[in-house]
Amino acid sequence: MAKNIIKQVRWWLLAIVIWAGAWAQDEFVQFTYYDQLTWSPDGKQLAFRCILLDESQPERFKIHILVKDLALDRLVCLNPQPEQLVVAQDKKQLIFSSSFGLYLMSLKPLSPPVQIYFRDPTSKWYFQEFGFLKKDNGIYIDRFEPGTGQTMRHYFSLPTGQIAAAGSSWVEPIAKERIRSSTFNLREAAMSTSEPRAMKLKKATLQFVSRAEPGGYDLVLQPSGLRAQAATVLLKNVRPRLLSTNPRQSDAILSVLSSTGNLTFHYAMSSGKFSAIDSSRYYALAWLDEDRYLCITDQGLMLRSLDRSLDQKLNDWPMPSWCHSISLALPQYELQVGFEPDRPAAEKIAARLAKLGYFARIKYFQDEKKSGYRIRLGGFSTKIEAQQFASQLKRHGFKYWIVPIDDWYDYFNAEHAGEHRRYDESTEAIIEYKFDRYLRSRIVLKRPGQPARVIVDEMNNIPDRGNW
Repeated sequence: MAKNIIKQVRWWLLAIVIWAGAWAQDEFVQFTYYDQLTWSPDGKQLAFRCILLDESQPERFKIHILVKDLALDRLVCLNPQPEQLVVAQDKKQLIFSSSFGLYLMSLKPLSPPVQIYFRDPTSKWYFQEFGFLKKDNGIYIDRFEPGTGQTMRHYFSLPTGQIAAAGSSWVEPIAKERIRSSTFNLREAAMSTSEPRAMKLKKATLQFVSRAEPGGYDLVLQPSGLRAQAATVLLKNVRPRLLSTNPRQSDAILSVLSSTGNLTFHYAMSSGKFSAIDSSRYYALAWLDEDRYLCITDQGLMLRSLDRSLDQKLNDWPMPSWCHSISLALPQYELQVGFEPDRPAAEKIAARLAKLGYFARIKYFQDEKKSGYRIRLGGFSTKIEAQQFASQLKRHGFKYWIVPIDDWYDYFNAEHAGEHRRYDESTEAIIEYKFDRYLRSRIVLKRPGQPARVIVDEMNNIPDRGNW
């Protein structure tokens, strides 16, 4: 009874955390920028770079490579960043979530993941929970919608046979009345959101004890038994992030936020040794046995052992050879061709550049000495590339400065020229951009004698978004 109450409280608190984060997120806009269109050799797939920008965190953005399978009409992310994980109880498979959906990965034998469920990263619903079913070769997904405060459970059947090619394996919905199965997952540890923040070991208990000042905790080791010694404080004034023990309850791994940043520790009951093992945070963890565990860290999805003789990064995802030309690197330099005290003058220069086929962005600048509008264009990896491009502007009478890009959010959230990429004489893909305070991107396919067709729609939560 007590365990059920604690579990319910835990999920209510987790829902509150998700809702609060989602509510705050809905106050800000997320949008995507597409570029670097690349056709597959057979013309059946189209890859591109997708940059997810967030108004609430303009200095942070996520860069991914997406592939549109035209025959199957599916969109797949090739380099997902794992966020949560669940391992099947038989330890043969795992599922992890990312901004773009769910991925199925074989552990026996170990093989790259395959996307099985797509999610628009700007959607207003979130994965609250997901996992395997004991029977029916299926999975369940709990989708939490902050707008309604409701969680809806959905059931799906997994693809049969060997999972291999990206985009070829996709879950199919199962009617709820057909489900006769319970969940079938290993116990996992994730962000600690409820009290008591404690874990039992064989002969002791590890517990985060709240301090007098709000938000701070001490990590306390409390021995158990008739001859138990006094409690020992292992860490002072930290914030708990994760606490997990192996199946034998002989070892524990915990992550905290300290005054110096995120830290992860290992406590061995047999030796009493408490040691730091990582200077990054563990977001989720599942034990495969007494010694090996899977975890999601700032580095990605890792397979590790307690003594670190095994330390394997699993999310170095293989990329199709025809996608190798797509770069995840950001341009470092642009050209500034003018600085005007008022915006109309800056817009005249931008209009003049537009007639020549160049899109310029106008950025307001102010310091103690001057204020005005910068007119900038281009995006280059090196100064040499910028210099080569600048020679074209010089022929049209423009002066220029090569300047570093230091405002990525504003750089991408600006007017851009559409990108065209032909597969052959009859097939062309076009990235269309539309700017109205926020940038909107979509990809259109054009073929002779056929109306233009949107094959990758815009992904954003721009409020009161009008027609294209």
